[in-house]
Amino acid sequence: MMSKFLRLFRLLGAVMTAPFRWIFGGIGRWFVNNSLPILFASLLIATSLVVLWKRVVYNIPSGSVAVVYRPFWDGLSMETVLPEGLNIVFPLNTVTIYDATVHTESVSMEVLTKDQLKSTVKVSFQYQINKITLPLLHKYVGPDYYTKIILPAVTGNIREIFAGFGSSEAFTQKLQLITNEIAITTDQVILEKLSPPGLDIVRMVRISFVQLESMNFPPEIEAAIRSKLVEAQVAESYVFKLQAARSEAERKEIEAGGVKKFQDIVNEGLSEQYLKLRGIEATLKLAESSNSKVVIFGSSPNGLPFILNDNSAPGAGSAQTPNMAGGAPGAGGPPGGGSPAGGPSDGPPGGGAPSGGPGGGPPGGGAPSGSPGGGPPGGGK
Repeated sequence: MMSKFLRLFRLLGAVMTAPFRWIFGGIGRWFVNNSLPILFASLLIATSLVVLWKRVVYNIPSGSVAVVYRPFWDGLSMETVLPEGLNIVFPLNTVTIYDATVHTESVSMEVLTKDQLKSTVKVSFQYQINKITLPLLHKYVGPDYYTKIILPAVTGNIREIFAGFGSSEAFTQKLQLITNEIAITTDQVILEKLSPPGLDIVRMVRISFVQLESMNFPPEIEAAIRSKLVEAQVAESYVFKLQAARSEAERKEIEAGGVKKFQDIVNEGLSEQYLKLRGIEATLKLAESSNSKVVIFGSSPNGLPFILNDNSAPGAGSAQTPNMAGGAPGAGGPPGGGSPAGGPSDGPPGGGAPSGGPGGGPPGGGAPSGSPGGGPPGGGK
């Protein structure tokens, strides 16, 4: 019974798989009979993939977009803008990639201001394409839109704006206003002149920023400007010098007034007796020193003694305190000197002998009280 069931199962399996065996057998026989053509076709397809890979698969860089041109269909695709990343297109189509990031360009040019001053300026500006209207830009302008549209519009607008201002305004007072106006008007000019036929206003490119980097005047103008600036600084320095001189004069005037006021106050309290007292006090303080001294007397009757430190004076003795009458100890000193107590006096005229000593001075000498006077009339008491 089991064997009959197995035979029936095999028969059913053979019947069911017969079509597949016939199909795969036919395919296998076909591959065997056509192995060379199949191998050639495989090699051709692989070679085509390798060769046409760059025409089929496009890698759009970051920040870029692309337009597609279809030669066997409707030409430039106005609806298709390939985004960044991998994109697969038909091998016969042409893909043009545009950089959609912000570009910065610089241009150096000569401008003429309203007062006929010719200068060289360097202007930098930024521009960027509009991704949405990129097919229109590619169709009506092309990839070289910078040299066709942007550069002529920027340079022409810069010359026109600078021509409406004087040099002092254009390069100093209204410089920021001029750069802003260049950016606005240039963007408006491009918007108006770059619109496709049949369309009112379509923005394809935008000018976003304009900056004046440098400016150069003719050499003689630059020399004149530098000279003017130097003279202006010199003139300004004189203003400060005059202010300083006035302040110094006021200071001296105030100082002189203070000195005069001080002298007026002091003169009211000064007298001859007070000055003599101050002189005697100063002499006594000098005489208290232990150093050897030379005592000098004034030639007038009211002359005060003055003590000098002179260790090298010949015959100088040890100092003693002078008396109130003008006499002072001392041995044979210079003119006007006095002899010490108990010693001979041989000084020149005007000398005085101290108390207890013989007076031997010439006329004009004065001997103190209690000592013999050896001089002629005019001596001291």
